[in-house]
Amino acid sequence: MELQDENLKHIRIGLTGGFGTGKSTVADIFRELGAYVVDADELARDHLKRGRKEYQEVVSVFGEEILDREERIDRKALADEVFKDTDKLFKLNQIIHPGVIKEIEERLESSRSPIRVAVIPLLFEAGLAPGFDYLIVVTADKEIMVRRVATARGMSEAGIDLRRKAQLPLEEKAKQADFIIDNNGSVEETRDQVKLIWGKITGNLKE
Repeated sequence: MELQDENLKHIRIGLTGGFGTGKSTVADIFRELGAYVVDADELARDHLKRGRKEYQEVVSVFGEEILDREERIDRKALADEVFKDTDKLFKLNQIIHPGVIKEIEERLESSRSPIRVAVIPLLFEAGLAPGFDYLIVVTADKEIMVRRVATARGMSEAGIDLRRKAQLPLEEKAKQADFIIDNNGSVEETRDQVKLIWGKITGNLKE
């Protein structure tokens, strides 16, 4: 249940990590504890739907080859196209990022929860870190991450590596974090880490 207390100041948390490290799992735990959570990837998927201006721009730039039979953007086909070419990835981000970032800001500001979490895979790469009170980086060893992603998404290790290389190295992200969550273990072990961070952060609300 989301916390709602307008008498408390609010805290903005930027949650990020590497590809496949388990950001969504951590976000779900924050949500369970009462935080408001907005996810950049979910918003990006919405912005790529038919009828959105980003849809038209992406099709114009990348061609109808990325569409499925129902003329929806095939996100896998689009990803296969852009992660092999840094220029194409840059163009895609230029199209999608402005609208997604704007919506994240609007949602964070309109929430009544004192704890507001934004899950942003490219938080550091997009220069968004200064907009948050706390930065949390979710980490996991490559072997574990590859196994999880391959199982959940059926993605090859080569495809995973292409996505990892498109992001700032996880070690560099961790250096800039206020908190680091090691997601190599069980969900319960991760939950314990999130609860510890939650206690520290909520303890600062009334200071």
